[in-house]
Amino acid sequence: MATAGKGKEKPLLGHGILITREYSSDYQPLEDLGAEILEFPTIKIVPPKSYRNLDDAIAKIETYDWLVFTSANGVRSFMERFLWKGRDVRDLKGIRLCAVGPKTAEAVAGYGMKVELVPDTFNAEGLSEAFLRLSGSTSGTLKGVRFLLPRAEEARELFPARIRALGGEIETPAAYRTVKPEKHGKMLKRFLFEGRISVATFTSGATFTNFLDIVGREALPLLERIAIAAIGPVTKKTIEKKGLRVHILPEKATIRAMVDEIIKWAAKKSEQ
Repeated sequence: MATAGKGKEKPLLGHGILITREYSSDYQPLEDLGAEILEFPTIKIVPPKSYRNLDDAIAKIETYDWLVFTSANGVRSFMERFLWKGRDVRDLKGIRLCAVGPKTAEAVAGYGMKVELVPDTFNAEGLSEAFLRLSGSTSGTLKGVRFLLPRAEEARELFPARIRALGGEIETPAAYRTVKPEKHGKMLKRFLFEGRISVATFTSGATFTNFLDIVGREALPLLERIAIAAIGPVTKKTIEKKGLRVHILPEKATIRAMVDEIIKWAAKKSEQ
């Protein structure tokens, strides 16, 4: 496995960082510090199998109190369909917007819209508590509050279930789906064999499971030789179910926070 260089200017020199999603500027600090970024997306964003539920929601958009986005992909997919259906951003006037995470909020702002809530806690309980506070509920319920959550097909049900348990109404139409790219894993396996990868990063359970499907289960022993970074506890749990150890886990489930933890990890390695 590659180790960090001793130079103060390039502490990540000699490290190969595998990213299993499309490259974004959040990874730039790793390159600035000397790391080699090996981009190998294991998920691809495509339209949902049917737009029926999303189109129904768009047609009655004025009936919702909250429009909730949990990813930048959700923002882009929803807004593309929303505008294609002949609606206008002004049609969202009066609907409060929630964006989970700064990157999601950025995507919303890119359409000229104002985000009212970017929760500190990126989980179902934290989100629902934030909505209770903003709704001014004195009964501890969200009765009468209507939410629209455009999201990926087959997304997790924790947050919608929590909202319903609190008496709120929520619709969760599919705005997009993630599929495994048709890509051969021979080159990636070679990188693993040659020790060119020192850190493998995973930003969702799907990026990890698709990675295994692409490179083959025989790659598991090779993954044991390198450091694994997971963006959050749900992704960590998926990885650990395969018997692997997660070495790097940020407190906040964002790519930038994960990148900061990789930098700290590399600094500790260089001191050993």
